[in-house]
Amino acid sequence: MTLVSLASCKKDKDFPTTPVLKNREFKKLSTSTALWRMGFTDGDGDIGVENASDTANFIVTIYSIKNGVDSAMDAQNYRIPVVENIRTVKGIEGEIRFDIDGLDFFKPAKIDSVYYEGYLLDRAGNKSNVLATPKFDV
Repeated sequence: MTLVSLASCKKDKDFPTTPVLKNREFKKLSTSTALWRMGFTDGDGDIGVENASDTANFIVTIYSIKNGVDSAMDAQNYRIPVVENIRTVKGIEGEIRFDIDGLDFFKPAKIDSVYYEGYLLDRAGNKSNVLATPKFDV
């Protein structure tokens, strides 16, 4: 999975200080790629890693489904960058977009379908809700 972009803007809304994720779009683009877009909000605006030593802040689990049985697989976690110059007393809102590639990796293992789950950690250590893509054939 490749992080493509992160965008945000000021909003006049009150958001909780724990990040909240919401699925916006998921679509399979080809036999080997898919697109996953999700919105985020955060009341205190502390989304993003600041230092090279900071750990990943978007945690991903991939689930493969073979013969009706879901199995968790190791996945690469991601470092969402700091959302800058948009902090307000009421919070931030934006979008994270991932291009998922390498889906053809699952074919030789005769996997029926897969889905991805992920959650975001802010700098205070608050964990967002967990989002999942729909299950999709590979």
